[in-house]
Amino acid sequence: MSNAVKQYILLLIAMFFWGASWSSTKVLVSIAQPMTIGFFRYSVAAMLFTVLLGFERKTPWSLFTRSTYRSLVLAGVTGIFAFIVLSIIGTGYSTAGQASIIAGLNPVTVMLFAYFVHRERLTNTWQYSGFVLAFLGIVFVVGVQYLVEFNAGYLTGNIILVAAMVLWGAYSAASKSAMKTLGSIEVTAGSVYVGWLMFGVGSLTETGSIGSAVSSWTFWLNVLFLGAFSTVLGFTIFVDSIGKIGATRTGAFNSFVPIFGVAASIVLLGEAVYWTTALGLVFVVLGLLIINAPTADKPQPGTSSDNAKHKNHGFESHGS
Repeated sequence: MSNAVKQYILLLIAMFFWGASWSSTKVLVSIAQPMTIGFFRYSVAAMLFTVLLGFERKTPWSLFTRSTYRSLVLAGVTGIFAFIVLSIIGTGYSTAGQASIIAGLNPVTVMLFAYFVHRERLTNTWQYSGFVLAFLGIVFVVGVQYLVEFNAGYLTGNIILVAAMVLWGAYSAASKSAMKTLGSIEVTAGSVYVGWLMFGVGSLTETGSIGSAVSSWTFWLNVLFLGAFSTVLGFTIFVDSIGKIGATRTGAFNSFVPIFGVAASIVLLGEAVYWTTALGLVFVVLGLLIINAPTADKPQPGTSSDNAKHKNHGFESHGS
């Protein structure tokens, strides 16, 4: 088995983690409140990132310098705290399958913020048609589904989830500024620490429900999955793949997140799949494939390898 094939398999595993994270989140919202979920999830992630930094002889506080702390704080507030809060609340109203499809907006919002904030462009103009297809897919999931089923809860949750994806785009823009002096894992670790502290403060308002949550093995199973596998392992595989097989081929694998997300919601939660959901999934995946289509053109002047890494780093969905 070639090294490239091994990397493809690892990427598929990472995409499964990110897709299944929405089903895991759906389970958690039935057990605990948003701040409690976020605090314990990122407690796991923060501990593991601290171990990874230790291998590089770095400490969490060494990441926050005069030139990076503002960007890291902004990244933590938008991409960890606010994004996750809205993702949890939105998934509570919606379904895991619909949430994972809407998460397909992540690459779109990342590129939009990169376009307007950092003046980054796609290599070919025709690739922007992928934005139209992805947006059309979200319209089917968010709007058409509501008209067909008259489910106000789905509509509310899906609108909240779209807002969460916009915040992820803002997170990507903030992260790029920090990546002028820090690596991808360091930026992610720094933003996780900020988000973890905010969730810690917020969880103090939910003390009445923490006891019942931490006494549930289902709660811990899903928290460990989200913290260790979806957040830390998934991101590490993704960044490692960028270095080994290139940013474009790595980014294309994000198309599997909605697919795995819908599949996990069916198998693990027994969720129904509506024709609008299936059609929306097709449009989103096609849109992502067009946006990430490999090209033979050279990068634009001034585009560094770090910038390329950041573009695809922003595709992390789980996101959730």
